[in-house]
Amino acid sequence: MKNIPSKIMVCFVSLCMVAALTACDKTKKQGASYTMRVGHAQTESSPRHRSLLLFKQQVEEKTNGKITVEIYPNGVVGDETGMTTNVSEGTLEAVRGGDLEFLPKSMLLGLPMIADTLADARKLCYSDFVLNMLSDAKEKNMLVLAVGDDSGFRQITNSVRPITKPADMQGLTIRAPQIAATVSFINEIGASATVVPFTELYAALATGKVDGQENPLALIDSSKFYEVQSYCTLINYQFFPELMYVNLDWWNSLPKEYQDILTTCARAMMDENARITDEENQAYINHIQAEGCQIVTLAPAQREAFLPYAERVWEKYVADGNTTKEEIKEMLAVLGKNIDW
Repeated sequence: MKNIPSKIMVCFVSLCMVAALTACDKTKKQGASYTMRVGHAQTESSPRHRSLLLFKQQVEEKTNGKITVEIYPNGVVGDETGMTTNVSEGTLEAVRGGDLEFLPKSMLLGLPMIADTLADARKLCYSDFVLNMLSDAKEKNMLVLAVGDDSGFRQITNSVRPITKPADMQGLTIRAPQIAATVSFINEIGASATVVPFTELYAALATGKVDGQENPLALIDSSKFYEVQSYCTLINYQFFPELMYVNLDWWNSLPKEYQDILTTCARAMMDENARITDEENQAYINHIQAEGCQIVTLAPAQREAFLPYAERVWEKYVADGNTTKEEIKEMLAVLGKNIDW
């Protein structure tokens, strides 16, 4: 019994030592400097790069220079697959717009007609539902720091007729990327989704090998598809997510304060990306139209007519085991929508 006070004293001293070491480690972390190298595949004039410049400025200011952000555009540190692999392995701290194949669940956001407006698309991207859904990145030693939309909605162009209703798609050959949701939607409407390498697409449109194609406005304009297409329908049928992957080990080495700063600045970065994208998309519309390609804007009721075909794609996505009905319902609920399956 006489040993009890001494045992208590030993425990007390041990606890004090642990607390002191923890405080010391925290102070050491906060006093350390960190470098965050961020790679991406787009040019310096792109919304992605320009919004990353804001991210760099804010992070360095808010951490008093303790985190230095180095940006590597134009794929100079690898293509998107290579950069994502490097982030996973820890030889690169972060990548914007990395390979979505590393997180197949991210393609759930690419289902057609999920969001009616870009405001809705961004609300979904910023939601806890999406961040929780993408938490599987940790299994590959990565964290998804931010999610946004990649260049806004995808639109459909063709050289045959204006598309104002699903029947107008009947019989058209439309070049599409090899993405299941995109191919399925085009085929469901009655068109024929055709594979053409992007580098050969302009020629395929010019020679009539395919009637049309689908892409964001930025690519339609920069690729000058308006020279070989007569109609551009603003159907706003699909968007693809843009992720920012961060190496998990590097992230865990940061003080909590710096993690919070990076999270806040990443959200501001995606907001800036959205602002620039919206501003530029309107300029693209004006330019495409000025070049002689007719812009066809669908009224809400006209766009709604395409929804049943999109829902068939959702059902197929479930049947193929890519997701569940419950998951799609939960995603729609973020936008105040419901579906009766």
